Amino acid sequence: MVSLALCTLYTINESVHIVDGMNKLNSPIVSATNMSLNDSKAKKTAVVTLLAGILLLSTSLITLSVRPASAFDPGGPPVGGAAPSVPTGNWEWINYQPTGGSFSPQTQINKENAQYLETKWLFPFPHAPAISGVIGEAYGAKAPPLVVDGVVYIAAQDRRIFALDAKTGKLLWSNDFPRTGWDIVKAREMAGPAVIGATALASTDVHAINYYRDKGWLIPQIRSCMMYAVDAKTGKTAWVLEPWVLCGTAAEFGGGNVVGAKLGTVDGGFQGTTTGHAHPPQFLGNIMFVPIGGGSGNGGRPFVTAFDMSNPQNPVRLYRNFLQPPPQGDPEWAIKQCAAVNGNGWYFEYPRFLETINHPARDRPATYQATKCTDVAADVVRNDGIDLVPGSPTFGKMHTATNFGSAVWGNYPLDPETGIVYLGWGDQGPYTNLTHRYGPNIHGSGLTAHDVRTGKLVWWFQSIPHDLWDYDCAWSGILGQVQGKKAYIKGCKDGIVRAMDAATGQPFWTFDPPTILRNARGQNYGVDANNNPRSPDACCRMTKEHMSKQWMHYPSTEQILLTCYTTCLESDIAYDGKHVYIGSFNAGVSHRITNVRPFGNQGVGALGGGPNAQLNPAFTNNTNIRSVTNTNVYAVDVNTGRQVWTYREEGGSFRGGLAVSGGMVLYYGDSGNLKFLDSDTGRLVSEKFFGYPVRSMPTVGASSDGKYKVFLYTGTGGSGGRPAWIANSDGALIALGLPDQLPQAQVITKEVIKEVPKEVIKEVIKEVPKEVIKEVVKEVPKEVIKEVPKEVIKEVPKEMIKEVTVETISPISYAAIGIGVVLVVISGVLFSRKKKV
Repeated sequence: MVSLALCTLYTINESVHIVDGMNKLNSPIVSATNMSLNDSKAKKTAVVTLLAGILLLSTSLITLSVRPASAFDPGGPPVGGAAPSVPTGNWEWINYQPTGGSFSPQTQINKENAQYLETKWLFPFPHAPAISGVIGEAYGAKAPPLVVDGVVYIAAQDRRIFALDAKTGKLLWSNDFPRTGWDIVKAREMAGPAVIGATALASTDVHAINYYRDKGWLIPQIRSCMMYAVDAKTGKTAWVLEPWVLCGTAAEFGGGNVVGAKLGTVDGGFQGTTTGHAHPPQFLGNIMFVPIGGGSGNGGRPFVTAFDMSNPQNPVRLYRNFLQPPPQGDPEWAIKQCAAVNGNGWYFEYPRFLETINHPARDRPATYQATKCTDVAADVVRNDGIDLVPGSPTFGKMHTATNFGSAVWGNYPLDPETGIVYLGWGDQGPYTNLTHRYGPNIHGSGLTAHDVRTGKLVWWFQSIPHDLWDYDCAWSGILGQVQGKKAYIKGCKDGIVRAMDAATGQPFWTFDPPTILRNARGQNYGVDANNNPRSPDACCRMTKEHMSKQWMHYPSTEQILLTCYTTCLESDIAYDGKHVYIGSFNAGVSHRITNVRPFGNQGVGALGGGPNAQLNPAFTNNTNIRSVTNTNVYAVDVNTGRQVWTYREEGGSFRGGLAVSGGMVLYYGDSGNLKFLDSDTGRLVSEKFFGYPVRSMPTVGASSDGKYKVFLYTGTGGSGGRPAWIANSDGALIALGLPDQLPQAQVITKEVIKEVPKEVIKEVIKEVPKEVIKEVVKEVPKEVIKEVPKEVIKEVPKEMIKEVTVETISPISYAAIGIGVVLVVISGVLFSRKKKV
């Protein structure tokens, strides 16, 4: 019976460690087997008891096997695009896990108690001055904080990495490489001008940091072809991948190594320079995959590369595949790219999409999603990227400033089952004047899927052919599930989000936020100034006329107005397996086109705007809108792409990202408020005011005591478009958590007085034989019932109904206990009978 009690106790109390439980359970069983085996009766009793104990033990273990994972069990990312279902206590990648989504399945902080969140601790960022020739002055952080096994990791804008105790905020260690450890002289000699920033390799602006659990590494965003890893436990630099190793040497690209020189001579074999910027890498075993972008407006051929990192001190390059024609140009480039993926290349023609939904009424389901590359005439895409202006110094070749994809500024999910990785590429440079660049310019402002083992293209999707607006496809991608199939879910800066078949790239659905204002003066994306997608000015269709358009409102040179320059979607989207959450916005600015230069973008200056901007009065909602600055958060059904709800905030744009946890969407916009929205309805659950328009996504994770917190930056720099007194402040990391004791539930009782019905009692005298008796009926006086005054019940502010968790025994355990008791009783009876005999 001792073993029975211990098994029962262990089944109920799950907080006992399994090893301790096993040791306790073993004691009575060992005692039973140590009985004298010469006593056959005792032996039989021991066997029966042993069987009963084993049965109960196995039942207990079955019960334990279905219990939730502990707070810091990494669990591993779900495969097949599924959303995570087991809370781990961690937030290990910029978007929670390698497949993206920014969704933590924890429920400790939820829409019932988010209103009680309070500041647990604050970590102010220590300011670091500029280091000449190595790093510029930077402030605060913008890379979302990670949480790993009770430790918070921060990648600051000045390239330092901090580790903090998630419970107390205490600094555990910091790493300042490359601020003090970078060999800038050798980098200049080896990489030279082939890499932008060779004279300041550790430049600022850090978008992300990831934790690689199986290797114990932290790897921040790649800048200027500089990559390094930090040991997460010690804070020491684990390894370094030099710029000339990651991207290549100046000699490889056909240029010299003169410091400060520009590689603009096409005959040198390499036009322009490369940024070498990208989000942290993906791993498939020891294969490390990295995309490298060209220089925005500075030329440079983007490529994907991979290294065998079996020995990180001696990495071996596996391949380098370019995603842009060589400087001399390749007239058949786009045609070859279609053949390379067996026809699984796609072009999106926005005016055609709007026609099928009957824009602006939008009263029809979309019947058009994309155009297959095999359905486009060869002469439309031939000469992709080539300068066709007679008399130009680069006529018949690629212009010096041209690139087909700058930095990959977002998570690129990897499917560990198929080995396919999915990328969203940066802008087509230069923008916004494409006079010297014909064609769709694939794969800039587009999406690509690659086999990590070979780097070869699996499929591609050209989201914005002939991008005149800088509507690139940066920010995060998600590997999810749509209609039971693996899907790549991705948005671009035009504000459009789509879900594509992960195997072929063919879209399941396309979501175009209806609140985005497309018909501002001269913008001409999808519609003209009269909101008409059928107009010749509504760009862009897969025609020679549109593939050679020089700028948005060509041939006019007047000042134009963009309602989301240079983006309508400048944040990471989120996904919880049910909905895709999107934060789009409008923010009007004036814009003017200037001439193309040998290097650099043109016409990128914002010349004012906001509430006083002059707008065409015709908008999609036929409303006279005084201001075009607003943010709209959407929830979209992941299987259909249909809008479920929207939340609107006036007067602010949105940058950074949405997170989902506890049945809430966490949204921190320009208003300075951290808002919690009901993920099912979009209802505002709660908000916390901080006063600073921080543009970084909050994250959720647990400290060593298993208590979850919301981590967010406030007052920090790292984002443009704000007043100098905000942008130039270091700021701090804030940890918000629930109070140790939530407000007690208030018990409200109500006394109900029921009216008793009037009772009439009749006295009946029965007739007695041989005697006549009269029946007398007496009426009882009415009972007076006093009315009790109704009790006034006051509403208790912020009533909290405390949820009490009742630990119960599994029905299986009850059955096992019953069987055990029966077996013990039977053994006792058998023992007694044998004794009597």
